[in-house]
Amino acid sequence: MQTQFVTITVDDLVNVMTQVVRAEVQSLATNPMIGEGFTDELWDRKKAAEFLGISEQTLTKVYLEGRIAGQKSGRKYHFLKSSIIQFLKRSN
Repeated sequence: MQTQFVTITVDDLVNVMTQVVRAEVQSLATNPMIGEGFTDELWDRKKAAEFLGISEQTLTKVYLEGRIAGQKSGRKYHFLKSSIIQFLKRSN
């Protein structure tokens, strides 16, 4: 058996990983068992955007459009983990 190597750019690898993680998160969001043991957390804009796989600017735009619940306090934005999950459920 021969070993084969495949080259891929870092950008392509990041895109593939983002798609896989997003698919898994959406799968979890649509799973009715998610309520068991679920604890809510308060996330800043950076953590929420990373979880969704989008930029902080895009998250801010989605918030300002009223598509995701959050709170602006001065220059900072905060989101509940549950509001991020609800956004994912509505996006499907």
